[in-house]
Amino acid sequence: MDLENATITSATTTLISPTQGHIHLYVDGVLTSMNYSTEQDLPVTAGTYALKAEFVAADHAPFSPRVWSNQVVFTVK
Repeated sequence: MDLENATITSATTTLISPTQGHIHLYVDGVLTSMNYSTEQDLPVTAGTYALKAEFVAADHAPFSPRVWSNQVVFTVK
């Protein structure tokens, strides 16, 4: 994934900036991973999945308004 106009911080903090945070990945609407990078391997089996990412604040709380990626649907054979 690409992240524009923001950076990922490697530490959790309560010093909140609208341009620093973490990535939360959702598979089929379920939070699957909290990332400190723009790359993540997902352990999935055969099937069709909906993937969505959210850029959240450095304390892992959502921004207001929330910052979501477009949903991507993919199939693993």
